[in-house]
Amino acid sequence: MKIIPNESLKRSLIRKYFRETRKVLVKVRQEVIAQAEHSSPEQLKTMIPYLLNRQVMSDHLVKIWEDVGSRFAFDTEKKITRGKQKSKADDEAKLADWKRKLRAYASERSLIKAQAILTTEQEAINKVIDAVIKETLDEGLGILETRKLLLHDLEGEEMLTMEKWQAQRIAMTEVGGAQNTASFEAAQENSEGVKKFWMFIPGLKTYRENHQEFEAMGSQEMDYEYEPGLQYPGDENGAAEEVINCYCSIGYDTGN
Repeated sequence: MKIIPNESLKRSLIRKYFRETRKVLVKVRQEVIAQAEHSSPEQLKTMIPYLLNRQVMSDHLVKIWEDVGSRFAFDTEKKITRGKQKSKADDEAKLADWKRKLRAYASERSLIKAQAILTTEQEAINKVIDAVIKETLDEGLGILETRKLLLHDLEGEEMLTMEKWQAQRIAMTEVGGAQNTASFEAAQENSEGVKKFWMFIPGLKTYRENHQEFEAMGSQEMDYEYEPGLQYPGDENGAAEEVINCYCSIGYDTGN
């Protein structure tokens, strides 16, 4: 029996967390905006690492993994075991158990991952600030005019556009990673007679030919590595270039 993940649900969750991630990125830089009214562009640049709210992003990542991961882990396990948890209470208990597992897993990695995201956010903010500095010098603006321009641009379209693409990358990577990691863990726990197969799904901005080749390989043993450290799409033990913005999924063959 082939076990295929719910791709419609995956797309829906990516859209959901794309919207939520954009809001989170705005919260992450709230203190930067507040300080812009009282600082020169040069001063603000030195303060950004201390103003960005890492905890907000960390909590957001944990939420994604707990929500997305538990759904796909539960669904995978139930299909492999053919619903041996017969009562609604059994199902609810198993889903709650997966939520605890995924929350614990995500909590261990979220602060580190959040810091990497904030580094990208800092680069985006610095790009806006550098443009303000250049315009200030070109136009000979005074202190008050410069601060007004700084505040305007940090809330402006360029900043929002950069955050849009960042939110898209985060949503695709984190939802896909949570889906495939949790699904794989569930299959590993019930792995007798189970094989896996790569499902190539090109993303909005990615088309990796080697991922298409992985799909053509068909079913493989559960411990097979497609690339060093890469046992499934989104596997964080694999190289970053194989994981970021990867839209592929992992499926399973029970042989029945």
